[in-house]
Amino acid sequence: MPPRPPLTHFLCLPLVTSSSRPLLQTSLEQFTAEAVSPTEGSTVRIPEKAVRPLGTLHLTIGVMSLPTQDRIDACVTLLQNLDVDDLLRKAQMASPATSVSRSTGAADEAVDEPLTSTSTSTSESRPDVPAASSTQPSPPPPLTISLSGLHPMHNPSSTSILYAHPVDPTFRLFNFCQSLLQLFSSAAFLVPENRPLRLHATIVNTIYAKDKSARAKGGGHGRSSQGKGGFDATGWIKRYEGFEWAARVKIEKVVICEMGAKKVEGDGVKYMEVGSVSLP
Repeated sequence: MPPRPPLTHFLCLPLVTSSSRPLLQTSLEQFTAEAVSPTEGSTVRIPEKAVRPLGTLHLTIGVMSLPTQDRIDACVTLLQNLDVDDLLRKAQMASPATSVSRSTGAADEAVDEPLTSTSTSTSESRPDVPAASSTQPSPPPPLTISLSGLHPMHNPSSTSILYAHPVDPTFRLFNFCQSLLQLFSSAAFLVPENRPLRLHATIVNTIYAKDKSARAKGGGHGRSSQGKGGFDATGWIKRYEGFEWAARVKIEKVVICEMGAKKVEGDGVKYMEVGSVSLP
């Protein structure tokens, strides 16, 4: 099996907006204060550096190895040529909420989960990118989610990553992201993953509490980034069960970011964007 290429970029949905920032900041500050000085015997101390900065919060769709500017430009072009309105409409039609609303007139709020487990595939051919139609249907409603709970990426008794789960009452989020994953995989821009998509907003990753060499080449990014900093998170998972980090977070765009968050003067720590497309 060939070695995994160095990771340079990732496709994601940013979670920090002008409206969600104060909510997420308050929740993160509360959690950080508790994490570094736990008051309950069932919760272990978490290093402050392991708690992710506000500006880095996002939902990863896939990771990339784009070693040249030409590859970066081609990937950005694909992103900016997408008809995201059409993708969102198709995501709605494929969602169980659509079936429920057609039969009962309403849909209950539920965690957005895959309908079936699928794996990505790659091809050198260009994907069939949804193009704008000659008619102009009304834009789909905004994609609005909440972030809930603390969940372990690995065994709860020895995990290095804790994340908040996105909750989407319309069930469009997963279908929309799965479509993006398939499009960019078909164009050979995403590094193949032999596992289904799991959308998550990382809150804690102990690899960031280590030295810089442990985080080189995207080493702290993704579900496979478990280092030697595993800890027993069962107390934290129970304590934050059902906790809402932020409600009604509007997903405003799809973004390609560079690996490795950077400190930006006046704007905290964040991932640098190389291309984006706005959502309705």
